[in-house]
Amino acid sequence: MQIVINSLVPIFAVIGLGILLRKREFLNSDSTQGFNRFAYFFGLPLFLFYKLGNATSGDGLANRFSATLILATAVAMVCGWGVATLRKTQFASRGALIQASLRGNLAFMGVPLVLFVLADLPAEAWLAQSKTEIETAMLLSLAPVIIFFNFASVLFLAIYNDDSESKFSWLSVLGNVATNPILLACVAGMFVQKLEWAIPVSLNRSCEVVGAAAFPMALVGIGSQLATVRLSERWVEPAISSFIKCVVCPAAGWAIASQFGLGGAERLVVVILAATPTAVSSYVLAEQMNADAELAASSVVFATSFSVVTLSILMVAV
Repeated sequence: MQIVINSLVPIFAVIGLGILLRKREFLNSDSTQGFNRFAYFFGLPLFLFYKLGNATSGDGLANRFSATLILATAVAMVCGWGVATLRKTQFASRGALIQASLRGNLAFMGVPLVLFVLADLPAEAWLAQSKTEIETAMLLSLAPVIIFFNFASVLFLAIYNDDSESKFSWLSVLGNVATNPILLACVAGMFVQKLEWAIPVSLNRSCEVVGAAAFPMALVGIGSQLATVRLSERWVEPAISSFIKCVVCPAAGWAIASQFGLGGAERLVVVILAATPTAVSSYVLAEQMNADAELAASSVVFATSFSVVTLSILMVAV
């Protein structure tokens, strides 16, 4: 239980701070956007770059992490599609429901939570890998999973779109993925690591300072955005997508991780990542693609609230 208090409470406390600051009008839409843009374009990329650039190992484990997360996400995606089809959910709402079932907040909630957990785990939790190797593998696994998130989300939002005027271009999607700062930072960090280049101390410390600001700013930004979300009167679809994302996806992750030989701290890390709630960016994307933005927004709030319980249970049980 102590690991839950030490690791999970700080994450949701900072999100709660963001909600409070927005409600008290200390933050507004412009400042929130500034927080999010800083974290997305500068904070997290620089954090990933210096962490991966200074890493010494983790490639093999990273592949198993990525495969586990992608397969678990695929299970959640199929469940979301199946529920939407069987319930005969309104056509234009199906894409939003499926996306909410599969797209987790890996970067801004999953990464800091895993780092807290790794710092608090007792020595007997480690298996063949060291704490540093598991941390590196976790960071390396982000790039392919984020690519999968983007393509799967856009695909279903495009398929279930009855707006005849909606224009969709896979070329644009490819461009957005190729210029994603998180992916570029991972590639740059791995490039430096493979060539065994030594990052200058001044650059390393600059990246460390800026990277340290990424997570608090991102979490405050998430809270600020949640404070303005208008909940839909419909609650069944958001509740279903939240259950799939926060329960089915990590359960699948646990089973798949076991098949890949992951246990102990390694399995705990991948299950936590699989259990992260629906990302706020899913609401933004649904709105941009003329999908059911209300359902997407409600799903984010439901999943974030629900994940307090599910993550607590998983961190103790796994």
